Amino acid sequence: MPSRGIKYVVLFLMAAFFLACENKEPQGQVVTKDLTVVFATTSSMTGDGYNELILQGVMEGVKAHPDISLHLLKPDSIGEARRQIEAWKKKADPTKALILCGPEFEQIAAETDSTAGRILLLDCYSPHRKGVSTALLKRYGGGWLAGAMIHELKMLLIKGLNGDRIIDAISSGIEDGYRENNGVEYQVVVLANGYEGLSMIDEAFSLPYTSDTIISLANNESIIVPVCGMARLGVFSCSHNYYRVAMGVGEDCSAYSDNLPFSLLYDLGAIVTDYINRWWQDETWPEHETFGLATGHVRIAYNERFYLSMGFLSDWPISKDKWRALEAQYQSAALEKEVSHVY
Repeated sequence: MPSRGIKYVVLFLMAAFFLACENKEPQGQVVTKDLTVVFATTSSMTGDGYNELILQGVMEGVKAHPDISLHLLKPDSIGEARRQIEAWKKKADPTKALILCGPEFEQIAAETDSTAGRILLLDCYSPHRKGVSTALLKRYGGGWLAGAMIHELKMLLIKGLNGDRIIDAISSGIEDGYRENNGVEYQVVVLANGYEGLSMIDEAFSLPYTSDTIISLANNESIIVPVCGMARLGVFSCSHNYYRVAMGVGEDCSAYSDNLPFSLLYDLGAIVTDYINRWWQDETWPEHETFGLATGHVRIAYNERFYLSMGFLSDWPISKDKWRALEAQYQSAALEKEVSHVY
């Protein structure tokens, strides 16, 4: 637990440093390329969510290429983001690249003419105008796989909000995979009507054991699935403190609690790192690329500590070998779902 906390403190301090110095070039150093990242307005920079996963990938890419001049921008609104992007376009040249983090910037990208610099729009479903490269991490297939794997357990799915493309794709995949494989019983609880649901850690912590409307959460027959941004930290604290079993979503969440059999990883950071590396090597960015189960950027990661500390779950019905067998059993169907799902 401490190591994960230290990692994010370091990431945050690095981000703060770059934000403070975003218009300064290192003295005595020849800057050959210039990268600007505009983070999503709906995700924080201090919790475990969408922006933080991208930040990890950016830092990995820049660490390998220290001559890159890096500018990290976190607008508070779309209007502010538009002004920042317009300012970047005025200075764009072949040495500059811009990464737009998320589908909320699609309209701005659609209005952007071909420019001298490179532009990458993340999590866009289709190609954009010339001059804007797009990338999509397909999340439905991985969600379907996880839902199919846990169909023998009762499921409580805690969703941050309705109406967000990424959250909807993950939760819909999990629900469909669960239902289509005869899941025994499940319930979905939505934390809020807006993006504040992604930061409601206290509510997510108390929800699994305070509400009379929620399915029974006996340890040997149920699992909590948080699709709620950084609010998932509340679920993991609950699982750790009250011996509830949960599933990690987004990254390998095993550091948060021993009571997670596995995590469903969406490795957006690796995608960002790869784009930075290709840009550094002067390789052309494709017009549109897709990633997911088929490319290894969506996958299941097992929590070894869970299987070493199962004494409190003497009648836990699913061993790690059985989980792996279930993953193998549903992998092909999940890959088909990933291809056929309409994003």
